[in-house]
Amino acid sequence: MKIVVIMPTYNEKENIGQMMEVLLKKEFPKITQAEMHLLIVDDNSPDGTGEIVKQNLKKYKNLHLLTGPKKGLGYAYIRGMKYAMNEMKSDAVIEMDADFQHNPADVKRLVKAAKNADVVIGARYIKGGSVPKEWQFYRKFLSWFGNVFARTVLFLPKIHDLTTGFRLTKVGYLSKINLDILYGKASYAYKMHLLNLLLKEGAKVREVPIAFLPRLREKSKFKLRETIDTFLIVLRLRSRFIKFALVGGIGFIINAVGLELFRNTSLTVNLAHLFPQTDSMHLKILAQPSFWAAAVAAEIAIFSNFNLDNLWTFEDVQIASPLKYIRRFIKFNLASFGAIVIQSVVIAVGVIMFGDTLIVRQLSLVIAVGIFVIPYNYTMYNVFIWKRWSLRNVLAKISPLK
Repeated sequence: MKIVVIMPTYNEKENIGQMMEVLLKKEFPKITQAEMHLLIVDDNSPDGTGEIVKQNLKKYKNLHLLTGPKKGLGYAYIRGMKYAMNEMKSDAVIEMDADFQHNPADVKRLVKAAKNADVVIGARYIKGGSVPKEWQFYRKFLSWFGNVFARTVLFLPKIHDLTTGFRLTKVGYLSKINLDILYGKASYAYKMHLLNLLLKEGAKVREVPIAFLPRLREKSKFKLRETIDTFLIVLRLRSRFIKFALVGGIGFIINAVGLELFRNTSLTVNLAHLFPQTDSMHLKILAQPSFWAAAVAAEIAIFSNFNLDNLWTFEDVQIASPLKYIRRFIKFNLASFGAIVIQSVVIAVGVIMFGDTLIVRQLSLVIAVGIFVIPYNYTMYNVFIWKRWSLRNVLAKISPLK
């Protein structure tokens, strides 16, 4: 197995000499299960980084240099990946920084984990992983929150570090990706899109805990703009989810207004009177007019959501045939039945415990929708209505990481 460590550089003359020596003389010889190579991708560094590498090419047969114009970190990595795959015929590549924030000793651990994985992530946010203590609070928070945000929006609960720069990827999957279409190539933000595409191809991912170290020389290269770019790319990758959320917001307004409009109507009051007030919690719930008002309001919101989702959120698989529309709407209602029950029960329990007031009803509605209904509906609609997900994949995503 031939593995190429791709290391972009720009003005790294203070680090590159020591990094080459540590990797090529100390760490690579420890890795017996693979043929290790180091590819330096230098963006014509004015400080002479490339010249230092050139001076060592004859000394190390597994050292390689690729130069080019400075366009950004992502462009450098992509240039290196193409070269490693097409010219060096590598079986896997490792993305790694040149400034010793990635511990060279961890390369061996990534290679070992690749025995049973297609992508190996050097993760900071799992047991045994860490970020530098020297980081300021705002940087620690942005890094942590960025991962939580990405994992939530991209629905990847099993992966804990989506923004790490230390990653091994097997060429069998990397070669399936059109690297030129990646978002955020000017910075490290491209990593998010690349990982997302690898997962869509079915790549098996493993995480290895790493301690992300402070930069040895010079100041940190952290840029707020690159962090913002990463957030924007996550949203771009989940544009459908954003549409779904906006439609849900409209549905929530309809829901909230409908709950109050139907609370004191003869329909909901008479339905509640069908069930006697007893000590049984089940009957108490059904005896609340607010339970039935919530159910009616939810059904109206569901009708609105179905039409808006059909015309906008899932426009690429839009239902045009009237007969299919009716069948799909019935199916949509059946899929949404759980959401109606959840919402109605949460609101009924709220008014039983705290009184049947407008504030209690609306707060209970917020809790029901925000915590339970949104994830339930999004999953049900993708699996059963527009059939973009398979139930097996959904269960695999929420199962514990092996």
